[in-house]
Amino acid sequence: IYVHTFPLSPGMEVDEGPITAGDGIKTFVDEVEHTVRQARVAAHSHVKGLGLDPVTREALPNAGGLVGQTLARTAAGVFVDLVKMKNMAGRALLLAGPPGTGKTAIALAIAQELGDKVPFCPIVASEVYSSEVKKTEILMENFRRAIGLRVKEKKEVYEGEVTELTPVETSNPLGGY
Repeated sequence: IYVHTFPLSPGMEVDEGPITAGDGIKTFVDEVEHTVRQARVAAHSHVKGLGLDPVTREALPNAGGLVGQTLARTAAGVFVDLVKMKNMAGRALLLAGPPGTGKTAIALAIAQELGDKVPFCPIVASEVYSSEVKKTEILMENFRRAIGLRVKEKKEVYEGEVTELTPVETSNPLGGY
């Protein structure tokens, strides 16, 4: 059982009557349940695939969590088939278009059609064009994330007790600036 007390402002009233400056309200919580990790609902969590007809491999009007964009989805299906036949080695796919036209949704659907072994790292243009970090560094970080590369640093750690510090004064190599 958890008890939380917080002060009230003078003159505030509660059901029992007026409250004075030193009083507070106690809240009793009988049971605190542990939080369970839940799946995040993202902007494209409804996308389950390209929504293609299994026989003709053409896009259905409303399937796989996608509506419309039948020509783009059919073309993406051709791309998925080429990747599965291993005919896309060393090549890439560029999805271009105005904002809100479904580029990320189709890319996510392609990744889901290809399976779990194909990495999918969505990237937003505002991340790339940030003034804080170089563009190449952002792209390299996403490539590392996609291929699962982890950069490890080797560090030496000295363990013990500092018994004495001796300051040493040297001349400034910059000439006093």
